[in-house]
Formats: sequence, C-alpha cells, structure tokens
Amino acid sequence: METISAKVFIIATMLIQQIYRLVLTHMEDVQRKKPLPEEVADVYDADRYQKYLEYTADRKKLRNKFKIINIAADCAVLFSPIFSHIERMSNGDPYKTFFITYGIMWLITLVTDTWSSYEGTFRILEKYGLNKKDKKEFVKDEVLQQSLNLFITVVFMLLVIYAGEHFAAWTDNFSVGFTTSLVICSGVFAVGYGFVCIAKLISYFVLKKQYVFTPLEEGELRDKINMLQEGCEKKVKEINVYNESKKTTMKNAFLLKLFWHREFGIADNFITGNAEGELLAVLSHEIGHLKHRKDLRNFIMYGLVGCYFLMVAYTLSNPGLCLWLNAWIRDSFNISENNYVLLMMVYGDLLSPILFLNGIYMAYVSRCEEYEADREAVKNGYGEELIKTFKTLSSDELINVNPHPFTEITEYDHPGMYRRIKAIREAVALR
Repeated sequence: METISAKVFIIATMLIQQIYRLVLTHMEDVQRKKPLPEEVADVYDADRYQKYLEYTADRKKLRNKFKIINIAADCAVLFSPIFSHIERMSNGDPYKTFFITYGIMWLITLVTDTWSSYEGTFRILEKYGLNKKDKKEFVKDEVLQQSLNLFITVVFMLLVIYAGEHFAAWTDNFSVGFTTSLVICSGVFAVGYGFVCIAKLISYFVLKKQYVFTPLEEGELRDKINMLQEGCEKKVKEINVYNESKKTTMKNAFLLKLFWHREFGIADNFITGNAEGELLAVLSHEIGHLKHRKDLRNFIMYGLVGCYFLMVAYTLSNPGLCLWLNAWIRDSFNISENNYVLLMMVYGDLLSPILFLNGIYMAYVSRCEEYEADREAVKNGYGEELIKTFKTLSSDELINVNPHPFTEITEYDHPGMYRRIKAIREAVALR
C-alpha cells in the first residue's frame, strides 16, 4: 500500500462521521418544522419555542465551527512528519513515544475543547439564561474534568502498551492456540475491569469536588423517599442535596450506583423550584432503576460483549492480520516502531461500525429501562406529576421534545420527550 494510506483512512473515516452528523442535523432541522404532537404541544408557547429554535441554531453554529477547527488540526498533525521526529526523540521507546505523541495531541484538544466549552457556557448558555457559573467556577470544573480524562486515558494506554509489548513473549511469539489466547485475554480483561472500577471511584471523588453535597435533613420528605424504596433489595441510605444552582438554572435528581455505594443526589434548585410531588415523581423513577431486574435484553447485550471478547481472543491466536495492520500503519507514517496512539486511532476506526451497531442496541436497552422506571413512578401514583416535571424542565432547559425517530433510535439512551410522555399516559390509563 502507498505510504499515505493509513493517513487517508483516518481522515476519510473522520469525514464520513462528520457527514453522518450533518445528515442527522438536517433531519432534525426538517423535524423541527413539523407541528409538535399533541402530547408535547403545550410545552412551549410561541415566544419560548422561538427562543428554543434560536438556541438550537446557535449551538449548531458552535458545533460546526469546532468541527472545522478540529478536522483542520487533525489533518495538520496527521500529514506532518512529526511522528518520525517523535520516534527519533524517544529512541523508539514505546512509552516515551506515547507520552510525546499523546502530549502533543492532548494539548491541541485541550485548547479546542476549552475554547468550545467557554463559548458554549458564556456565549450561548448565558445568552439564554441557562448559566450561573462564574469564570472561577468554570476553570475549576475544566481542570477537574480534563485531569480526570487525562488520568483515565494515560493509565488505559499504559496498560495497552504493556500488553502490546509483552504479548509476543506471553504467547511464545504468537504460537499459542485459541485456548491459551482466551486465558491471556481473560487476564487482560480482569485487569481492565479493575481499572474501570478504579476509574468510577475517581469519577465519584471528582463529582464530590465539583459540587457541595449536604445530607437531606430528617423530616417528612426524607420519610416519603424511604417509603418509596419499599421492596428494594438494597435501599439507598445516603440522600444528599447538591448546589446545582451555583452552576446553572438546569435541574436534576439522580441515583448514583457504584459496586459498594448507592446515593441519591438532588439539585438544590429542584427542591426550591418544584413541588414536592414532582420531586417524588422523579425519585420514584430513579427507584424504578434500583428495582430493575435483568431481562432478556440485558443478557443479549452481555452476550454481544462476550462475542467481541471471543473475537479478540481468536484474532490474537491468529495474529497475521494484526501484524499486517501494524506494519501498514508504520509504513504509512514512516516509522519503524509501533506508535500506540496511531494504532489505537486506526483500530478504533476499523471497529467503529461494530461499535456503532452495538451502541444502537445498548441505547435501545437503556430506553427500555427508562420506560420501565417511568412505570414505577406511575405505579406509585406520580404519573401526572412526572409528566408535568418533564414538560417544565423541557421548557426551562430548551430541550428538543420531538426528535426525529431515526435520531432517537441511533443516538438517544433516554426516550424522546414526546414518546416518553405518550408512554406514561398509556401507563396511567392502564393503572
């Protein structure tokens, strides 16, 4: 293959993904021109809907601006001779190569992401009354989030490099059979699973640094929340209120589920700005997630993950394709040793169709679980309060209440508001 082939493949994949995003955006633009369905027709009055359309247009312009900037930056890096220079600087050491390569790309991404986030926060959200962060709070959140992302990516990549550099020795120069490959992959998977657990723990601590969490005081509200948990095998004992009002006008209440810990988080502006029944409706929904039992859809999802696991084990026991791809990438970038940043980019692009299809199924399972959790709120007598809450939040936060069906199927892990409210009304009628 020609030297530039892998570079063209990466850029072509990037452009295909961007064209796909543009098609989805166009579909949503067409969908917004249609009258709102009856279930959500009263979410917006004429003035507020016009505000929603302007907000959506501003966000679209911002996204498109940074798509162009990011593509231009990626092309500049990928088509430059920088990777051969990095290899000489690191003397072919895969760890040094990774740190230099990723450091350069991370700095570029840091600039563009921070710039985009700043404009989104202070030019768009603030324009539409959705932001309450000051610049100090913005910097704090960006530092915490970027530090978390950097740590997770670097540790993950170090594990990948270690496995990649030692796999030949572990497999007697790739001469083992499928069974041994499966055992080795199981060990790698176990390490990866442990890393995911650690990453979740660190994410939890970052969340605690971003907000101030205060235990919900004892009283009638807490008693009602505890009553809703009757029938749960594992009840949530930690119920906290966090200072969302310091950052935004948006409201939320969530259930945090870690392996060893469960916690309700309730935004302070949700408590002060909504009726108690609306809060209990949302928490009933979260308790529905707590009561969820795995069903066939979940086991199919786990089965798909298992199939991918077996596919990786089979590929590693027959390494010809991987070795050929690695050589192709090295030749394309005029380097003699593996650069794991480039390898992960190409392998990620090659797997993107599979990951896309898997993502559609996982989003479907997630939407099914959301519908199930909504039915828990209906069962507890909070169906109408849940509808009222969704409508109020949609109007306040300028949410798309009637997304295009294709976008919802492929992109949404929560049901669109129109179909969600329709399903709640049907559940209320059957109650």
